[in-house]
Amino acid sequence: NGRLTSRNSSPTFAPKLAALQAASEKLGTTVDALALACVLAQPFQAMVLSGASNTEQLLSNTAALEVLERLDLEVVKDLMAVCITDPEEYWKERSALSWN
Repeated sequence: NGRLTSRNSSPTFAPKLAALQAASEKLGTTVDALALACVLAQPFQAMVLSGASNTEQLLSNTAALEVLERLDLEVVKDLMAVCITDPEEYWKERSALSWN
C-alpha cells in the first residue's frame, strides 16, 4: 500500500522513513525487508502479513528472514520507538488515502 515508501507524503512520516532508510542502508537491505524483520522480532507476533502483490515484492519481502538473523535488538527497539503510530492517528491517515 506504499505506507512505508517515499510515496507516503505525510509530513509526520518523513522522520520515520528517514530512520528506516538509514537503518536499511546500514544493513544492506530494503525498507520493506527491515520493517518485516522488526515485526518478526517482536515476541507478540503470531503471524506477519507482508502485503506483497507481485513476485518482485514477495522476493524482496522474503529477505526479512535473512535480515532477522543479523538484526540487533537495539536497532529494533530504536526503530519501533521512532515508528510507533497511535492507532487513532493511523486510521485517520489511512482513511484519507486514495486507493489505487
